Amino acid sequence: MDMTETNRPLKVFLCHAHSDRDAVHALRVAARLIKDGVDAWLDKANLLPGQDWELEIRKAVRESDVVVVCLSKQFNQAGFRQKEVRIALDEAEKQPEGEIFIIPARLEECDTLESLRRWHWVDLFEPDGYEMLMRALRVRAERIGAVLQKKAWLPTSSVPPKPITPPAHETAKKTPPSLSTALPDLERKKLSVQVIVAMVGAAGTILAIVLCSLFWVTWLAPAAETAEPTFTQMNAPTRTPTATPYSTEITDAKGVPMRLVPAGEFTMGSENGYDDERPVHTVYLDAFYMDKYEVTNALYAACVKAGVCDPPRNTSSYTRSSYYGNAAFDDYPVIYVDWNMAKTYCEWRGPSTGSGQARLPTEAEWEKAARGTDGRTYPWGEGIDCDKANYDAGNYCVGDTTQVGSYESGKSPYGLYDMAGNVWEWVNDWYDSAYYNNSPRENPQGPASGSFRVLRGGSWGNDDDYVRSAYRVNYTPDNISYGVGFRCARSLP
Repeated sequence: MDMTETNRPLKVFLCHAHSDRDAVHALRVAARLIKDGVDAWLDKANLLPGQDWELEIRKAVRESDVVVVCLSKQFNQAGFRQKEVRIALDEAEKQPEGEIFIIPARLEECDTLESLRRWHWVDLFEPDGYEMLMRALRVRAERIGAVLQKKAWLPTSSVPPKPITPPAHETAKKTPPSLSTALPDLERKKLSVQVIVAMVGAAGTILAIVLCSLFWVTWLAPAAETAEPTFTQMNAPTRTPTATPYSTEITDAKGVPMRLVPAGEFTMGSENGYDDERPVHTVYLDAFYMDKYEVTNALYAACVKAGVCDPPRNTSSYTRSSYYGNAAFDDYPVIYVDWNMAKTYCEWRGPSTGSGQARLPTEAEWEKAARGTDGRTYPWGEGIDCDKANYDAGNYCVGDTTQVGSYESGKSPYGLYDMAGNVWEWVNDWYDSAYYNNSPRENPQGPASGSFRVLRGGSWGNDDDYVRSAYRVNYTPDNISYGVGFRCARSLP
């Protein structure tokens, strides 16, 4: 690669395993990289029928700036994967010292290949994994004079990106109605992922990204594809909700405002989303209350002071060295709390007059509370910009958490704030990518067991796709992040 060639896109090579699941993941990663201005090479998109795949891969690696190797259990078990990695490593060895940047990227909890253990990895299954990968790519692009420029066709915000320093509406400390105490600040997504970006030398020219996911066989041998099972919902009688005299908004025994989500049916999932958002299906939910705002630093601190909750494991946020415990950020979402800490807090809130025990919402409750009954993409409807949510609009709208309740035009149909962006929110359910295939029609509670819990809503560091109301992500229950928080729900008596 000619080091004098500047103002060109950063070129990355994506290598992956051939299983259906890994292929889908690799395609998502490639699509996001392209959206973020990367010239991503993926076999499914770039190899033509009849081409010598080994020759083309060697050529692609030679012309790349980065190689990211995507690791998974399937990838590590597959015999063919050694060849793809060997090609990448062989080409890397031909470069002068310091000119190759290799990033192992894990798609799930798995071992790394022996040949890659000298390099640290990034966990793409973590909520902040992709952002960690992009940080490494930005560093590499700057070193070699390449650019990362979003494509003109991408949705852009008409609102100028807000600075990293707190904007005016933050310093003004707008206190949400009905809150007598300041709400806690929220941090960014979890940074427990190891982004092992190892530079083989100092003078770097070529960054070869080998994302080893799942597309080789799917593209080269389409006949081997297995049709995805479809879900046919039984024609159960439509349940008519019983009229209830419950208040639209209550303040519970701990002084937290909650909004009523009435009983009835809604459409869950998205035909235009990812596989785990399908099939779209109708769900009936009993009425429930949901916190009007994300749980704040101040509210969570009250539980800590009561001796029930453990304090957040980190008191900073993404850009602020002092966050939790700093009165300036009392009204911001609490972060660095894992699933069990969130559950403990909600249970501490206890029962309240006119409602049941506080708890984490189910995944179905969260989605209905976010989007209502008309199948909208975002809590407010369609289209998104920095006036409606704290997210990544190409450049970060804010670049860290914002005070809860800051986006009046971003409310959900039931008057809930920050259901898109700001911080990811824990829900009660275990995660199962195929759960929608056999989800109960009424009041689904999620799988009986699992390894991951579900996060919803996206964070300030995620783009428009990740903050959709139907988007689902799995997260280890004991993980924490500067971009993960929560809110509570209550059943009606």
